[in-house]
Amino acid sequence: MKSLLNPASIIALCWAAFQIHMVYGEPLELIVAVPIHVMFGVVLTFITHPLRQDSRGTLSLARASDYLLAAIAAAIAAYYLIDAERLVTRIAMVDLLEKWDFIVGIATIALVIEAVRRSLGMGLTVVILVFLGYQFIGPALRDLPLLSIIGHGGEPTMLFLETFLDLQTMQNEGVFGIPSIVSYSQVFYFLLFGAFLQLFGGGQLFMDMSVLLVGRFRGGMAKVSIVSSTLFGAVSGSATANAAVMGMFTIPAMKKSGMSSEESAAVEAASSTGGQLMPPVMGAAAFLIAQFMGIPYAQVAIAALIPALLFYIALYFVVDLLARRKGLTALKLSEMDTNWASVFKRLYLFIPVIMLVYQIMAGRALSSATLEAIWVTIVFGLITRVWGGFSTEGISGAVKATANVFIDSLKALDSGSRGAIAVAIPCAGAGIVVGIASMTNLGLTFGSFVTALSGGMLIPALLLVMLMVIVMGMGMPTTAAYIMGAILAIPALDKLGIPALSSHFFVLYFAALSMVTPPVALAAFVAGGIAKANIWKTGWIAFRYSLAGFLVAYAFVFSPALLLQGEWTEILPAVVTAVIGCYALAGCVAGYLRARNTLLESFLLFVAAAMLIAPVIKASLAGLVLLTLVWVWQVRKTKAASSNALMESSRA
Repeated sequence: MKSLLNPASIIALCWAAFQIHMVYGEPLELIVAVPIHVMFGVVLTFITHPLRQDSRGTLSLARASDYLLAAIAAAIAAYYLIDAERLVTRIAMVDLLEKWDFIVGIATIALVIEAVRRSLGMGLTVVILVFLGYQFIGPALRDLPLLSIIGHGGEPTMLFLETFLDLQTMQNEGVFGIPSIVSYSQVFYFLLFGAFLQLFGGGQLFMDMSVLLVGRFRGGMAKVSIVSSTLFGAVSGSATANAAVMGMFTIPAMKKSGMSSEESAAVEAASSTGGQLMPPVMGAAAFLIAQFMGIPYAQVAIAALIPALLFYIALYFVVDLLARRKGLTALKLSEMDTNWASVFKRLYLFIPVIMLVYQIMAGRALSSATLEAIWVTIVFGLITRVWGGFSTEGISGAVKATANVFIDSLKALDSGSRGAIAVAIPCAGAGIVVGIASMTNLGLTFGSFVTALSGGMLIPALLLVMLMVIVMGMGMPTTAAYIMGAILAIPALDKLGIPALSSHFFVLYFAALSMVTPPVALAAFVAGGIAKANIWKTGWIAFRYSLAGFLVAYAFVFSPALLLQGEWTEILPAVVTAVIGCYALAGCVAGYLRARNTLLESFLLFVAAAMLIAPVIKASLAGLVLLTLVWVWQVRKTKAASSNALMESSRA
């Protein structure tokens, strides 16, 4: 309990209490509630990410400045709450801003940018500053020959500034727009649920189940990493958190089985990255896609399922073929510190997850459905712990267990709220960019630019968008990278006639894959640090292991069948051939199918994979023939090598 008696934990608990009150109490209007949500995140950021790392907990001048900025952020939240009636009834862009609106607006933008810098580094910060510069110097670009295409209307006058602040901070656009609304109304509650599930034993259950399911197959612990990261990532939605939590268990065990440090870290990094593509959480992107497109969240989650499974199937094949090539062993029974009897006793932890998924598919409000799943988690935790305490120590044991459940619930609220910084702050920062793009029509301008540069051809345009999203995703969270890509690239993809859902998923996939794309591959950095591996080499290996995501992203652009859009007569063949294509790709990546690949064989396997994953039946059949030819050739090569070895041994 003493661990919660500190400023950061108290604010985190207050943030959680505010969010819960918004569900069960009388909710505030979005123009009031969202700023309070964002400012809670800003306050918590300044306290947990001090100006000087060595000043945490001390009374230095630098630490005093942290609390001063936190106090200003709290005052801004109070301003929106106290002035709620005026803010709700004012007519945007018609009613003039008051003096304090100017002050609060400028302070809000400055605080959000500083919070982004402290919590996320310079990646997103630089992007925001560049866009702010573009907002005010954009009109001057119209007179420059090479840059006139991205110039915009408007003049840097006081009215222009007022319009900018009105859009950014006085309505549900800009800082408090769709990204922050999604963070406030949906993602925060999922993060709380993930924290409760983890603290009440869900993470360990996922690990133990994975060990028992696949640990006894060749390459055992690497396969455990894939399965456990799939389960944990589906709830956490964060590649770096997934790598940090699961990597502590899986990476040392993979190294012990015979994998190099870099390979072990790469498997965990790729597995963790896939968690951002696996429903239901998907790193907040699924909620944003639903909000941007105006469709039910359940529709997005269903569409995401097959591509995410293909990513993990391909990774599983890679590990299996690597294990075959390197002779990696399975886990021995003595190395498994769990058993099915222990797992069965904890399967009740899946009940809240199943209940949550059911309610989402039934169309329930995400916030209330998630809180109900949390209550169920607490109830089951209370029952099992109280019974265990009563069985061993009687009434006193039951009382202690009840107290522990209460304390753990507070810790989960604290942990979930702290984790929400990773979503609330980038969403607020990205909201500034979204507001600027909306005010300057930059999305349409960039769409015209991509169309012109690609000559209106689909493949070059997709390559340009892919590179843009990956570069923007370097050093920033997937959520922010997706938002940037969506506001800039979606208009370009729309012009090329790509279905909206396919466009959004194309951008999402490359925003996620930026986590394992050098030179800045955050998930690979985290996993590599745990493995004490060469970071640069780890990033490139993780990139290779994640190639299936690249091919699948292009596949559902050309045909949305892999997003479960269309008739089953189209979907089923596309899924079957894609699975076979994942096997061919794994053979290319692992350098082994039935024997070690030559360079030509690896190339042919990659071509076969691309043709199989492409949802065009003629191309898939040709890819299947090519895969079969390589398979047969390698089988014959292996038999010939075995015969020669046998003859040599008999002569000896």
